[in-house]
Amino acid sequence: MAVGMRADVTVVDRSVKRLRELSAIFGNQLKTAYSTAHTIEELVRDADLVVGAVLIAGRRAETGDARHGEDHEAGNVLVDIAIDQGGCFETSRRPRTPNPRSYWTA
Repeated sequence: MAVGMRADVTVVDRSVKRLRELSAIFGNQLKTAYSTAHTIEELVRDADLVVGAVLIAGRRAETGDARHGEDHEAGNVLVDIAIDQGGCFETSRRPRTPNPRSYWTA
């Protein structure tokens, strides 16, 4: 959806095969990067929006730490859609409310 809205999108993954597939599908409309701590740190520092969508079955997939959030300007957002597995940012926390429809934040 973000690519369709002409956003500057970078997909980070550890699967070179998947990164190549995405490059073939989207061409120069999408950037890809192999996932390393350094790559993530660099990309997060300059991002307006970071969507954490890491899934490692059965365990938390922590990919970032609180320092990433400190480099952001006001209004920049970390969205953790991996929260059901414990989240992928160090600062991710489930809300303490019985309402299952509440929003979860990083």
